[in-house]
Amino acid sequence: MTVASPRPPQEVDVLIVGGGAAGLTASLLLSRLGVQSLLVERHPGCSHLPKAHILNQRTMEIFRELGVADDVYKRGAPRANMSTVAWSTSLAGPRSEHGRLIGRVDAWGGGADAAAYDQASPCASTNLPQLRLEPVLRQHAESLALDRVLFQHEVVELTQDADAVTATVARLVDGTRHTVRARYLIGADAGRFVGPTTGIQLGGLTDVVDMVSAHISADLSAYIDDPSVVIHFFVNPDGSGSLGSGVLIKMGPEHWDQHSEEWAFHALVPPGAAVQYEDDFMPDLIRRSLGIPDLPLTVHRTSHWRQEATLADRYRVGRVFVVGDAAHRHFPTTALGLNSAVQDVHNLAWKLAAVLSGHAGESLIDTYEQERRPVARRNVEQATTAALAHPNIDAAIGLAPGMPPEQAWARFTELFSGTQETAALRERVAEAIAHERHEVRAHNIEIGYSYTSSAVLHDGSAPHVYADPVLDFHPQTRPGHRVPHAWLSRGDRQRSVYDLTGRGRFVLIVDAAAPAGSAWAEAAADAADRLGVPLDVLRIGGADSADDEAWADVTGAWAAQREIAPEGAVLVRPDQHVGWRSMGAHPAPGPVLEKALRYILGRPSETATA
Repeated sequence: MTVASPRPPQEVDVLIVGGGAAGLTASLLLSRLGVQSLLVERHPGCSHLPKAHILNQRTMEIFRELGVADDVYKRGAPRANMSTVAWSTSLAGPRSEHGRLIGRVDAWGGGADAAAYDQASPCASTNLPQLRLEPVLRQHAESLALDRVLFQHEVVELTQDADAVTATVARLVDGTRHTVRARYLIGADAGRFVGPTTGIQLGGLTDVVDMVSAHISADLSAYIDDPSVVIHFFVNPDGSGSLGSGVLIKMGPEHWDQHSEEWAFHALVPPGAAVQYEDDFMPDLIRRSLGIPDLPLTVHRTSHWRQEATLADRYRVGRVFVVGDAAHRHFPTTALGLNSAVQDVHNLAWKLAAVLSGHAGESLIDTYEQERRPVARRNVEQATTAALAHPNIDAAIGLAPGMPPEQAWARFTELFSGTQETAALRERVAEAIAHERHEVRAHNIEIGYSYTSSAVLHDGSAPHVYADPVLDFHPQTRPGHRVPHAWLSRGDRQRSVYDLTGRGRFVLIVDAAAPAGSAWAEAAADAADRLGVPLDVLRIGGADSADDEAWADVTGAWAAQREIAPEGAVLVRPDQHVGWRSMGAHPAPGPVLEKALRYILGRPSETATA
């Protein structure tokens, strides 16, 4: 017996269009914040394609907040099996140059970076392809919003007025249509309908590289001896340079070492070449690239796509917002696409909840574009720069477009000869490989982004000067930045600062031992009462603190990173970014804190004080 799908409600606070990672995360966030939402997705199920797979620390912090991280970690790769990226000629083959390692770099918190990544976050990065992540998110979203996560439903008409968005939702199984009125709408549909309908345009580089991908099953354990490698880039004359030779990525699902049961394989094809659509094209390409002509393999699904580097001209039109691929599209290098999408909705959700609850003025949600669009621009630029660096490896080896295969193989013969005469060649190639760390160790890009908007009260402090703004992450409480991580303890409990902030609430962090700490705490209680804003106080003390309400900074990590005097205070927004700080004590803590909250929330001051 077929069970009829539920009828969409006539009115909701937020309508979410699109059921990928961005839309499902938005549903989860809004449910946790007590906001009534409806998600509609035109497909019958989640993605069947490998697509994005690296989940960085910031995304996992958000999933931790939502209670999803444990399920993701159970299904994803442990750090030991995603700690390096390697460049090889192939996995095997008849020539002595086949199956040779060209170079490798540490990746996503592995190897030499492990300590820095551990100090930066309570969460490790993981590797879980989108086709396995989305069902986890969907299960959690449906558990919190019963009958409000509807697949096989599509928005076919969309209008808005001063008060709401009106959408016509078609149920695709029978064609019936329903009208839904929503206070706000989130377009998480990869730019298919919402953006074009509202006049939002994506600009930038389009159709840059023509790619084909395959999701395959194959036993490669006899050809791979390094369980740490998560991505194998191949460079050989049998392909056409680093992208044309193919990229192999682990997909598990049971094993994440060389015994991985499934893999994703991506390769560049000549623009417009019809051969890519032939049934035997991908199996032949994969076997040739890997150097295993008789490899048994099963191709589950192939897809054709074009790499882009685009950014929406606007993130908001009236009551409509765009997130994820509807707002920005990246080269896959640096793994910023899906991560940026999750971080988009984390920024937007608390602002919508604050406005809907009456805690904030409408201007607060203008800051979504002010904050996230510059981050997306930086991410698009970083991904593009990393993608354009790949041919540098080919050039360092001495490969050139159109070079005859035997001449190209001769360059590899020189590379692997080990002679004194070829030392300069090896050094040149090693330098090109080392530069790729900017793609797979972009720690500051991943978690060091900061916001400048009317929801951040800047204090005039100078920004940190980075030796390398891509690799070098520096934790800080400068307003706009993500609050630093530190492990805290109270009794037999251990928590991260991230476990004690967020979740729809502002948090004022004070020193439990400082005399000014009590004054700040009283000011926070008064401000919360006056403004009706959810505001907690996090009291952090030393390991010997006698304050029963304080959390002990056992390792001293918070004191080392707070950048303020003990008498100061740090105000953390519900998205765990610092909204304001006082470097020391203040003669009028109540008025100054209330003024900061009003500024962030877009609420005019009732008086002219402080």
